Amino acid sequence: MKYYRLWVLAFLLKFIGSAWDASYHFKYLFEEYSIPHIVNTIGFILGAFLLFQEWRRPQYMDRFSRNIITVGYILFLIGIPLDFTYHIAFGIDLTTWSPTHFIYYIGTGIMIFGVWRGYFLHTREIQPSWKSLHTWFAMYLLECLMFPNMQQENGAISYDQYIHGNSIASKEILELISDPASQIFGGIPEWVYPIYSVLMVSLLTILIIRYCRDYTIPVMAASLYILLRFVGKAIFATVGYPTSYVPITLLLIPLAYLLIRKDSRIAGFVGSAVYFLVLYLIHTSGLLITPPLELWELVPVAVIGVLVPVINGLFKPFPLQKTEKKVV
Repeated sequence: MKYYRLWVLAFLLKFIGSAWDASYHFKYLFEEYSIPHIVNTIGFILGAFLLFQEWRRPQYMDRFSRNIITVGYILFLIGIPLDFTYHIAFGIDLTTWSPTHFIYYIGTGIMIFGVWRGYFLHTREIQPSWKSLHTWFAMYLLECLMFPNMQQENGAISYDQYIHGNSIASKEILELISDPASQIFGGIPEWVYPIYSVLMVSLLTILIIRYCRDYTIPVMAASLYILLRFVGKAIFATVGYPTSYVPITLLLIPLAYLLIRKDSRIAGFVGSAVYFLVLYLIHTSGLLITPPLELWELVPVAVIGVLVPVINGLFKPFPLQKTEKKVV
């Protein structure tokens, strides 16, 4: 299992580098060779080495999983010169939602999916459990899906500091901000963020439950993600980097599926609605500095929460695994 543990380390380095990079660019101008980029690259290279080893002498993956990972790597590599060209053409890029950034997200997501699929098949004789590496791979895929929202999550505190005259951004960054609210939050409509969050977390949760036949893995993956985000937040605060709002309420969606197992539609509705309402109460109470929200967004959020399990139910269920298999 050492092979897949090294993949966990590779994705962890990418996780650290990406989170650091999101914070970094709220303080400094774009730099090709910044430390966050280097950390991310080390993780990328470690994964490339592991993939090369599997191509050279297949041991731990089936051919299709290996091919999926390769496609992800190629796509990510294509994104690098495109992203640099995009920055050269349009200057500083404050949004995580740019077209070239999405090439990175898609490429990374494909890599994670390929490795996870390889691990799933490699350990197919063992019933998936949250105590295994399934939780780590689920967490990395969750982080990849949620990364675009870090624009708003980092922007929440950065914008509050800016309007109160306490911004820690560099002079070069502040001189470029002509429309603070729009540019700090990435120029994306505010209603996109909560709807996107519910859609992605609901999809990931219900697919994990469908294929792993385990309701605990999504809960533990979300918990691990939130824990690591808090660790990052503490470190950034200590060294004087911009911090972010940690999306703690995301945990309520997989938790609803865990507690309401008899009807996934009710679970989806309750999870998405409670997720939004708790976040809205935190926002309006001023308990924490959160991304901006409007109450009407509850309607599309709740609708999506119901639609995801309904659409999932239209497809043929994944065959149940044998119950006598050992749990690890």
